[in-house]
Amino acid sequence: MLQLFVSRTHSSKDVEKIWEEEWDNTCIFCQHNNRSAGVSIMFKKGLDFTIHDTKFDQNGRYIVIDITLFEQRLTLVCLYGYNTDEPLLFDDILYKIALYANTSILLCGDWNVVQDCNLDTYNILHKEIPNLIEKIEEIIEKLELLDPWRTCHPTDKKFTWRQPSPIKQSRLDYFLVTEDIYSLMKNTKIIPGYKTDHSAIVFTFSASLAKRGKGYWKFNSQLLRDVEYVEKIKTCIKDTISEYYLSGDIQNCLDVKLTCNDQLFFEIMKMKIRTLSISYSIEKNREDREHTSKLEKEVEQLENIMSMSLSVNVQSYFTWEETRTRKIKGTKD
Repeated sequence: MLQLFVSRTHSSKDVEKIWEEEWDNTCIFCQHNNRSAGVSIMFKKGLDFTIHDTKFDQNGRYIVIDITLFEQRLTLVCLYGYNTDEPLLFDDILYKIALYANTSILLCGDWNVVQDCNLDTYNILHKEIPNLIEKIEEIIEKLELLDPWRTCHPTDKKFTWRQPSPIKQSRLDYFLVTEDIYSLMKNTKIIPGYKTDHSAIVFTFSASLAKRGKGYWKFNSQLLRDVEYVEKIKTCIKDTISEYYLSGDIQNCLDVKLTCNDQLFFEIMKMKIRTLSISYSIEKNREDREHTSKLEKEVEQLENIMSMSLSVNVQSYFTWEETRTRKIKGTKD
């Protein structure tokens, strides 16, 4: 499932425009203001989809989409629940879902309520929220939904939200899906988040995906900020001029005669720069993925330790998160 759901974006229109440009593909935002609420669904390149209709919450609490994804029609919901015992939001979502005839349904987000107080919380005095818990149970029953992570880990304690002092943890973020989507599941997991007190949740499923070609190569302009890449391109240009040099001042690339005509040389130069750029990008992406994967595994191990041994001070997680932030910033720089 090649999509990204984002809950509690706290975004403005200007910020959303920047995010969409950086994501470089379709993004759907539902905003309230830059201090509260806001949700988003961001579609990755290469995803074969058609959006038929979209419903938004005026307070930035949900997006409901009627979509065809790789020839499979379904309803997608990204939501951000209230932390009060007020079920009207979920009544509204149920109503919006009922407007579509889709039998395949996927909901996800920060629900702000757990399903099982014993398994899904640590060191939290449970508020009296019977209406909210009852409404979640009603949604699950009416739509015949499953929680993929809990279904795969029926007795595990792992959390998606935490605070350091006093130590508190809970699993507030989860997917709810119909059985047909669950049957297509490849994996489901909770992974470290970034610059947030929430973990990220992952649910990957197949949908009879047709194989696609690599498509056209597109130059990544961010490479122009990479000093090593720029030096490699300069060297490539000098080497290519030397290779086809005939006469003139070789120190001045505009004042040389070549063994081929200018148009042919230009095409050769483009081909060499393209080849170098692709190979450099592949290697750079591989290094970045390995570095990021190492950081994620280390943070995930720490989260697992906290889940299994709840006496571990959660402050250590936030100390590690600061270290991770500095490392990732260094990678980008």
